[in-house]
Amino acid sequence: MELRNLRHFSALAEILNYRVAAERLHLTQPALTRSIAALERELGVQLFDRDKRHVALTADGAELLERAGEVLADVDRLAAAADAIRARQRDEVRVALYGVALAELTHPVIEAFCERYPRATIRVHEADFHQGLDPLLAGECDVALLPLNVDMPGLTRVPIFTEPASLALWKGHPLALAAAVDVTEVFDQPWVTPEPGLDFWVGGRNGDDAPTVGFHARSAQDVSLKIAYQHMVGLMPLSATRMFPHPGVENVAPKEPLGLVAAVAFPEAGHSPAAPAFAEVARRVARRASGVPYAEIS
Repeated sequence: MELRNLRHFSALAEILNYRVAAERLHLTQPALTRSIAALERELGVQLFDRDKRHVALTADGAELLERAGEVLADVDRLAAAADAIRARQRDEVRVALYGVALAELTHPVIEAFCERYPRATIRVHEADFHQGLDPLLAGECDVALLPLNVDMPGLTRVPIFTEPASLALWKGHPLALAAAVDVTEVFDQPWVTPEPGLDFWVGGRNGDDAPTVGFHARSAQDVSLKIAYQHMVGLMPLSATRMFPHPGVENVAPKEPLGLVAAVAFPEAGHSPAAPAFAEVARRVARRASGVPYAEIS
């Protein structure tokens, strides 16, 4: 069975439009049609009901779609594991940056690591908030630089510094010009968060007294866009106001100060040998000269 046919099946099942699915897959529409037909012949099952105007999954197709997703996820995990092995063989360190990462220390830390370990090759990418820390735990990256206030199962968290958080409001909000705001004053408004599962991003509250999460952003810029143009509210590291300023967002101090821990994180088990070394370099750089205004070095 061709894996590409399964991927084509999954993509068409999501979109239910041959033309759009073919464009996304960088195929011609006839090529996608042939791929689906070949898979149906091999499985002996009709996956889609289709006419000139509509495409719909059959009941059998819906049942097989779930299993196809599991197979493709297993293949992706296998590829990630192989990628991790190749990375170790090449002395490659894959670094994921979540949001502001280590703020103004991010670049000096990466530079210092490269100077300390000149044989290492650094590959840096911006992480997608929607994926959470799953890529790190799955071995798709070696080290994550991120705001993380709590220990999480399966991860080693090395705090680097703690910085204040600000309450982000849209320009024109009735409280936008206040000297300080109690976060409970805006609990009746939708909040945008980078991670809905952590109490910190909803004012440190959970349960019945927590605000409603209106949107789970993909990036730091996405947070600002939702606040500025969809009139949501949220919490931001103070460094984000310097690194990602937006003309439609006002930042106000919370009346009850909230501290956000910037950390280096890596898997507890099976981690790259470079990961603890990277964390140690980050701690040394931070102790030598923080470079992060208003931050308290750990």
